[in-house]
Amino acid sequence: MELQATNVGTTVKLEVVNEPNSTRETRQFKRVYICLGALKKGFKAGLRDILGLDGAFMKGPFPGQVLTAVGLDSNNDIYPLAYAIVETENMSSWKWFLECLGDDLELYSNSNFTFMSDRQKVLFSSFCITNSLFVYDCCNDYVE
Repeated sequence: MELQATNVGTTVKLEVVNEPNSTRETRQFKRVYICLGALKKGFKAGLRDILGLDGAFMKGPFPGQVLTAVGLDSNNDIYPLAYAIVETENMSSWKWFLECLGDDLELYSNSNFTFMSDRQKVLFSSFCITNSLFVYDCCNDYVE
């Protein structure tokens, strides 16, 4: 892929599904995950152990969801890390995104990362089933 050829260390994972019609060999886009090599390298060098996770709707002729992972840089500014375009925001797509992210960042069960989200029930379930890679806890305190 062009993105990987021009950006060393970039991860691109593409999933497609085969059309049920066996007379044609066509595939339909399902989801894509992208983590740019330079961003991954910079994040690992700074190693701030906090990641924000969120999803957003895409409207228009090609609806879907954008799932994102962001960190903090040395100036406490948002540092984009990875994103995925998925068919819908469900347990399967979040689980897939978290597994891809875990592979890219080399996260293991003893990693000391804090994940921040808006407490989506689907994301919570995905944390629970992502092969014990993450430990999930909730904080209900709000800063005013």
